[in-house]
Amino acid sequence: MPRQSSCPRDNRRYPAGHHVRARTTGLRIVNRAAFLVLLLTACVAMVVLSVPQLRKLRTLEGELSRASAKENHVRAYKSQKTRELSALRDDPAYLELVARDRLDLYRRGERIYRIAR
Repeated sequence: MPRQSSCPRDNRRYPAGHHVRARTTGLRIVNRAAFLVLLLTACVAMVVLSVPQLRKLRTLEGELSRASAKENHVRAYKSQKTRELSALRDDPAYLELVARDRLDLYRRGERIYRIAR
């Protein structure tokens, strides 16, 4: 007659290695859960650390747009003054008009009417 053990694991109702397999399945579940927690923590950390950088980026973009607008304004002003200088140098009629206007000069027989603002 075969010897019977008092240990329940020795009852051969389960296949050999079942206890080890059940244990590794449990460890796999714990490992997956730990990995998911680690991954979730890393994602949250990335989001938390990127918020101040995004604020700084928006501030810098605002400064850049203001600087670009100012640059465009200065370019337009420069272009206007360049055209005016060119007209003063090359167009005698324009030069006469500007000189008469600024110096309040008039020709004999002309009447000048000024409207004050």
